[in-house]
Amino acid sequence: MLRDFRGANASYRIEWDVRTVYDFLISLSDDAGSTEDLPPADRRWLTDARASLPEVARTDREALLGSELCINIAELAVDRPEIDSPAAFVAAVRSLDRRTAAEYLAADLFREPGGAALAERALAGDKAAAAKLVESLPEHHREGRALVLRDPDRTTERLADLLDAWRTAFAEIEPRVRAMIQRDVDARKPDLRGLAPGEIIERTTGGLRFLPEPGIDRVILAPSYFTRPYNFLFSRDGWRLYAYPIADTALDIHDPLDPPPAIVRLHRALGDPSRLRILRLLADGDRYLTEIAQALELSKPTVKHHMAQLRAAGLVTLTEEGALTYYSLRREGLDSVGVDLRRFVTT
Repeated sequence: MLRDFRGANASYRIEWDVRTVYDFLISLSDDAGSTEDLPPADRRWLTDARASLPEVARTDREALLGSELCINIAELAVDRPEIDSPAAFVAAVRSLDRRTAAEYLAADLFREPGGAALAERALAGDKAAAAKLVESLPEHHREGRALVLRDPDRTTERLADLLDAWRTAFAEIEPRVRAMIQRDVDARKPDLRGLAPGEIIERTTGGLRFLPEPGIDRVILAPSYFTRPYNFLFSRDGWRLYAYPIADTALDIHDPLDPPPAIVRLHRALGDPSRLRILRLLADGDRYLTEIAQALELSKPTVKHHMAQLRAAGLVTLTEEGALTYYSLRREGLDSVGVDLRRFVTT
C-alpha cells in the first residue's frame, strides 16, 4: 500500500496496492493476452508458458481460472495484506479451511439474498439447497459452482496445485511486471493530487464511476499489466478493489514506430457501426444496458461487448448505483479523437 487520498466529504478512503499477486492470478485468465493491448512478445510468452504446464494443470487452468470460475480467490490477498509473493499466496490458499475456501471460491453465491444460509446448508450436504443456489447463476458457471459446493476441499487443492505450478513460469516475468505497475503508480501521483476520490477512481480505471455505498469504506486501486485493457472488480464486506490496466506510458520501451495502444484501441472501437450508433445514443443522455439493447435491437451480451470496447477506448463511463448500471458519454474522450493520432504521426 502506498498512500491514502481522503476527500473532505468522502465516506471512503482510497488505497493503492502494488503487489504482483493480482497479475499472478489474472495472467491465468483467458482474458489475459486476448487483445493487442499486450505486446506480441508477452502474448507469445503467455501461450508458451501455459502450454509448458503439466497436463493436469493445463486442464485445471481452463476449468478454474481460464473461465474465471475461481478468480474471486484474489480477494484473499486483500484480506491478508501480509501476502507479498506468489509463494505466500499459494501457502495461504492451502491453509484455508473448508468453509472459508467455499466463501472465497463461490463468493457470488454467499452474496445472493439468503445465499449465505443456503450455502451453509449446501456445504453440510443439503442437495436441494445446493441446487437452488446454483439455479440462480448464469448457465456457464453452474457446473463449476456445484462442484465447489460439493467438494470445496478438492477444488481448493486443485487450485493450489495449479498456482504452485504457475509460480515457476510467472517468476520469469514478475520483475518486469513489478517495475511496470510501480512505474504506473509513480506517474499517476502528480496528476491525482487535489482530485476528489471519485475523480481519482474514474480517471485511474478509465471510466468506472464509483458512487459511495453503505458499508464500503475502502476502495483499493491495484495496477495490473495482464488485465489490459480491462478492469477486474472484486468486493467483500467493507472494501472494493479495482485491478485496473496500467497506462501505456508505464509499459517497457518499445519500437518508436509502433502506435501507442491507446490509439489502436480508440480506432478499433470506432471501426464498428454499432458502436458509433451507441455513441450517438449516449450523446442524448445516459442509458441503461437494456435501453441500449432495445434501441439497437441487439442482445445484451453483444451490447456489453461493445460497451467494454468503448470504455477501454476512453469514450464511455460506466456508473454502478446499487444494483443498477448505466453508461454515459465521456466527452473529453471524444475531444481527443484525432489529436493523439496527429501527435504520433507528426512527432
